[in-house]
Amino acid sequence: MLAGWPVRTPPGRQPLPRQARILKALNRDQMYALYEEAGRRRLGMGSASPEFRAHLDPNTPHYLFPDPANYYWPDKDHPWWECRVLLRMADGEQITGTLAVLPETFTALPSTVPVIRQRRLAVTARMLERDYYLWSRDHTEDCSPQRCGYPAEPTA
Repeated sequence: MLAGWPVRTPPGRQPLPRQARILKALNRDQMYALYEEAGRRRLGMGSASPEFRAHLDPNTPHYLFPDPANYYWPDKDHPWWECRVLLRMADGEQITGTLAVLPETFTALPSTVPVIRQRRLAVTARMLERDYYLWSRDHTEDCSPQRCGYPAEPTA
């Protein structure tokens, strides 16, 4: 399973460029900046809030790699890359999600993760089912400034 990159090209599509077959490690501020950019550019996947930033663990890396669904495979209609994120929350839980990132933004990020670790982390991110919605739904009851450093997001 770890012999090759886990993202496969769908039939009839062009493979992702080589610079897209890599996992990047980011700190909390870098990850939050990508969410802000996605929201600002209205890419459709990901948006930032102060609550989200406050709940990201500031002391551990967060990970990002292109992992587009077949219907979001990059083309003229989707000039951004659908990326999978692997996030560590302030309460220690690890979650996954998706985020739209422009190719030039992604390639400008440094890559410092050894190749075999990249593959392991990518497989972990793809296997996780728990996302931000599920995490926040369950987390709201226990959230407080003392526990997380930020009050719970109001529920409607």
